[in-house]
Amino acid sequence: MARTKTKPNPHQQFEDALRKKQNQLHESYERERAEGNAQPDDGIQDLADKAASAYSKELNFSLSDTERNLLMMINEAFNRLKNGTYAVCTNCGATIGEKRLTAVPWTPFCIDCQELQEKGMLT
Repeated sequence: MARTKTKPNPHQQFEDALRKKQNQLHESYERERAEGNAQPDDGIQDLADKAASAYSKELNFSLSDTERNLLMMINEAFNRLKNGTYAVCTNCGATIGEKRLTAVPWTPFCIDCQELQEKGMLT
């Protein structure tokens, strides 16, 4: 029986980093959900306490939106890994540098296109 050689994954370190971040986000979500459910809503809070509580809950929800967007970007990065297009800018097709991928392994853009996106010049 002949052994088939498996091709080494050149992006393994980035895939591992993506999985680690994905797990951290899932754990954070579960913690926040448990804390949100544990907060009592007794009827004796004054108006200022209710406002502070509402602000705190709204802040938690906005953080969840950010985390949800990050999870979507991580899932898209996993799709690019499967499709063989990981480390290639989804806008211009240039190779994304290893330093950039090490810092932000879920990035869909090279540094130039990221700057354009941040300036609102990329759709």
